[in-house]
Amino acid sequence: MIRTLLNRYPGLVWIRVIGELLTSVTGSMLAPFLIIYLYDKLDGNVLLPMIIVGLQPLTEIVITLLGGNLTDRLGRKKIIIAGLILQAGAMAGFIFAESVWMFALLYVINGAGRSVYIPAQRAQIADSINDGLRSEVFALLNTVGAAGLALGPVIGYFVYTQDPALMFGMQAAALAIYLAVVYLKLPETLPEQIEDIEHAANSFHLKSFFTKNSYVLRLMAFSLPISFFYAQSETNYRLYLEDHFPDFLVVLTTLASIKAVMCLVLEIPLVKWSNKYSFRKIILISHSLYFIAALSYGFSTSMLLLIFTQLIVTMAESLGLNRLLNHVSEIAPSNKRGLYFSIYGTHWDISRMAGPFLGGLIMIEWGGAVLFLLSAIMLLLGGAAHYLLAHKKFSFRSSIKLSVNSK
Repeated sequence: MIRTLLNRYPGLVWIRVIGELLTSVTGSMLAPFLIIYLYDKLDGNVLLPMIIVGLQPLTEIVITLLGGNLTDRLGRKKIIIAGLILQAGAMAGFIFAESVWMFALLYVINGAGRSVYIPAQRAQIADSINDGLRSEVFALLNTVGAAGLALGPVIGYFVYTQDPALMFGMQAAALAIYLAVVYLKLPETLPEQIEDIEHAANSFHLKSFFTKNSYVLRLMAFSLPISFFYAQSETNYRLYLEDHFPDFLVVLTTLASIKAVMCLVLEIPLVKWSNKYSFRKIILISHSLYFIAALSYGFSTSMLLLIFTQLIVTMAESLGLNRLLNHVSEIAPSNKRGLYFSIYGTHWDISRMAGPFLGGLIMIEWGGAVLFLLSAIMLLLGGAAHYLLAHKKFSFRSSIKLSVNSK
C-alpha cells in the first residue's frame, strides 16, 4: 500500500511534501501569535501592526507586476531556491528585530521571497502532473500542511509563552533544511518553448498585458472576497476574540488545531468527491459555505459554534481553493503557467495588504460583527461573479466546438 502511494506521484511531489511538513509545523507555531507579538512589541497599537503586516503582500504585488513571468523565463528550481533563501533570511532577522522599521524591512524581504516561490512551485506541479491528479496533488499538499497545523499551534503556545523569538529561529531552520533538499534533489520542469516568453519580456505593454490575460485577471478579482475573509480571520478576528474569551490564546490554539485535524481527515475525500461535478457548481457550493462561516465568525460567542465554523471553513476551502488552482492550471498555456499563477495569487496579496487595515478601521468604528457581515455579503457577490465568468467561458468553448464539428 505504501509503495503504491509512493508510486502514485513523481518524486518532486514528495520533495514538496517534506518541505510543506517542515515549514507548516514551524509556520503554524508562529502564525496564530504573530499579530499579538507585533501588538505587544509596538506598545498595544492596533493599526500599526496591520500596516506592517500589509507590507509583505504589497511587495508581492509589485514583484508580480514587474516580474510575474520570472519562473517562466529562468526556471522553476532557480526561483524556488531564491524564494526560500529570502524567506529564511527574513525569519532569522525577526529574532533580532526591535524597531518598527526593522519589522517593516523584514516583511518586505519575506514578501519578495513568497512572491516568487509560490507561483514557481505551483507551476512545477502543473508542468508535471496530469489533469486527473492535479487537484488531488494540491489537496495532498494542503493535507500535509494541515498535519503541521495540527501540531504547530500547540507547540507554538508553549514556545510563545517562554520565548517568542525562538519561533522565528525554528521557522528559519525549517526553511534552510527545505532549501538544502530542493538544491540537492528537485528537478527542473520548465517547458522548452521559451521564445514567446522572452519576446514578451522584452516588449511589455500594460494594455496588452490586461487584454491577453483578461480572464485570469477577472478570476483573480472575483476571488478577492475569499482572501479578504481570510485576511480578517488571520488578523482582526484574533483581536476580536479577546473581547469574548478571557483565555483567547487557548481558544486560538484549540481552534487552529481542530481545523488542522479536520483538513487532514476531510480534504482529499472532498476533493475526490468534487471532481464529479462542474467547476461552476463546486464554486457556488464553496462560496455558500464561506458565507455561512463569515456570519458565524461575526456572531458566534460559544466554543461549540466556533468549532462548527472550523468544519464549514474546511469544507469550503477543500472544495473551492483546490478547484480554483486546478482551473488556473487548465487555462494557462504551458509557457505562461508561472505568470498565470502569479496573477491569480495576487488576490491574496491585495487582501493581506489592505484587508487587515481596512478591517481594523471597520472593527474600531462598528465592531467585529459588522466586519464579518460585510465579508459574508462580499463572498456571496464573489461566488455569483465567479459563476457567471465561468459560465460565459465554458459557453464560448462549447459554441466553438459545435461550430468546428458542424464543419
